[in-house]
Amino acid sequence: MSEAKDPEEGMQRVIKFLQENGIGLRLSDGEDNYIDHHRVEIVVSKNQTKEHQLYTVLHELGHYFLEPDFDVNSPVATIIEEVLAWDRGKDIAEALGIAIDENSWNTLMEESIAQYLEEY
Repeated sequence: MSEAKDPEEGMQRVIKFLQENGIGLRLSDGEDNYIDHHRVEIVVSKNQTKEHQLYTVLHELGHYFLEPDFDVNSPVATIIEEVLAWDRGKDIAEALGIAIDENSWNTLMEESIAQYLEEY
């Protein structure tokens, strides 16, 4: 399989993977991005670039596959889980043959984690 370098093509690969695994995807007009474990659905804001939508879906998919062994109610555990989900999302991209722009990925990851740091 050739590597998907275009965010649209990458998103199509992710959507296919989600469908094959019974995971829903909803693009929202809101600003929040999250995984709803009860509905088995990833919700991603449309108010991002296509590339960031793709990276956010990969990150939320990373959360789906995480099984944290720590108390996620603590600030430190939350930051650890976020970092692990970004790392897992990157692994998923590699497995699906989706090219990642390292600078863009890292910028989005750092901005997202910084929001959690501001909350604490």
